[in-house]
Amino acid sequence: MKIKNILVALDLSELDVTLIKYCSMLAKNHETENVYFIHNVKKYEISNLFSEQLENISIEDIIEEELDNSISKHFDADCNYELLVSDDAYTESLISYVANKYHANLIVLGNKNTYKGSGSVSGKLLRMAKCNILSIPKEANLNPENFMVATDFSSASLKAFNTASSINKKKESVLKILNVFKIPQLFFPYIKVDKAREKVEKHVGLQFKKLLNKVKASNVETLKASAGDDSIPEKIRAVAEKEKTDILFVADKGHNNFTSLLVGSVTEELFTHDLHVPLWVVKRYIAS
Repeated sequence: MKIKNILVALDLSELDVTLIKYCSMLAKNHETENVYFIHNVKKYEISNLFSEQLENISIEDIIEEELDNSISKHFDADCNYELLVSDDAYTESLISYVANKYHANLIVLGNKNTYKGSGSVSGKLLRMAKCNILSIPKEANLNPENFMVATDFSSASLKAFNTASSINKKKESVLKILNVFKIPQLFFPYIKVDKAREKVEKHVGLQFKKLLNKVKASNVETLKASAGDDSIPEKIRAVAEKEKTDILFVADKGHNNFTSLLVGSVTEELFTHDLHVPLWVVKRYIAS
């Protein structure tokens, strides 16, 4: 799969080095032509107490020099790259605007939800961005081989599967497809739990057969799991981490009778909460 243009959001945290190295790996493996590194300087966060001392200092120049040194040290892919430093009140809007301007195929940013006192770019970006988004935690494997797709058997999650399959360069490695189902509580007074679970598992098995017939893929392992008392995102997270997943692929939206991968629900919760696995959100409709 060719990823022609990549946009990487940096923020001067210790996660930047991981993002730069990870992007370098992506660029080498996927015929990338251009990488755009972007940092948004939030001057409004600087206390008025220091405004006088900073009066004759260009914060942008200092930050640009620091980031450029880090990129030069850790980015070694043979492609063009550019560093963009801006001052905007709304980081999500800025990232979305720059991604559109430079026709980015992928936005890469850090998942800092594991860091105390810090937070990632909000889920608002999921709705604004017109290209795929990859969220990277500090623990990310820089040589990913173990890929998993969370599916609800919708056309959107089928696209997520196809993206994961094309990213999977090592054809001998297994691509795992996970479906997490949750039986509505309102069924319990009328149907025995075991009976309901048996029926749902049978339905999921049939859906997996249909999916595999559509994709004609080899080296695919299907996994199904009941969310039980957990939420669907919690269960997806637990299974992905248990299976030592290197990248988890999800659709930006989708639905079936038992699960829902809608922006604002499952996908957004995975995107904005603690996840130790890189999360690749595949957009159903991508602007050309």
